[in-house]
Amino acid sequence: MFRKLSLLFLVGVAGCLGGGPAPNPNPGPTQQQPDPNADTGPLLGIAPGGTSGGVDNTFNHDLDNPDPFAILDRIQQQGPPEISTRMHSCQKLKYATLGNVLKDLGVNLGAQSTPPSAGQLYAGGAQAMGGPNYGARVAETIELTAAGATKLFDIFSQAAQEIITAMPMTTRCMGTNMFDASNHCTAAGITCLQGAPASQAQLDLCNQALTEGSTPQISQTIAVASILAAAHTCE
Repeated sequence: MFRKLSLLFLVGVAGCLGGGPAPNPNPGPTQQQPDPNADTGPLLGIAPGGTSGGVDNTFNHDLDNPDPFAILDRIQQQGPPEISTRMHSCQKLKYATLGNVLKDLGVNLGAQSTPPSAGQLYAGGAQAMGGPNYGARVAETIELTAAGATKLFDIFSQAAQEIITAMPMTTRCMGTNMFDASNHCTAAGITCLQGAPASQAQLDLCNQALTEGSTPQISQTIAVASILAAAHTCE
């Protein structure tokens, strides 16, 4: 009797063990064990010396102490962040702003001629220069493209002679001539074009440009267009 009961007990235990769930052939990733050295406070949750947070704090902190003299040197070279972000950024000249610059230099944007005037090139170059399309709700682009740079220089080249002629009569450059009687660039003319005091290096480059063209008029066009392009692009 005792043997029969023992046998039945063993069969029952074997049946219970065999009836359990089968092992998962594709087990998922195991849960990561918490770092025993981590600070489990609700506002910290990071291990001492670590740089990444936990569930309650996921911001990465740089725990390296920066060299204060290196920071001071960078500020002296580049200026404080609120200034350097403006001075060292590179955004193309806005389409409407370009029109204002041309008008300020004495260019007639409504002039019609053959070949096309600078005003005609400007009016037809809005798309190439990334101008806004209000009808299609397309904002103006902020980066200068190859097509936009090409069109911009075309406009400056076409407007050069008109600017040279109108310069002494504009409010911006009243009484200033781009070239002197010897056909040399003037510092006042360069200053008027770029809106900043001309350096001796710029004056030398301008005079060098006057020797590059096949005719004096073409050389003057190269000089004026180059100064305008350098002043209104950062490429």
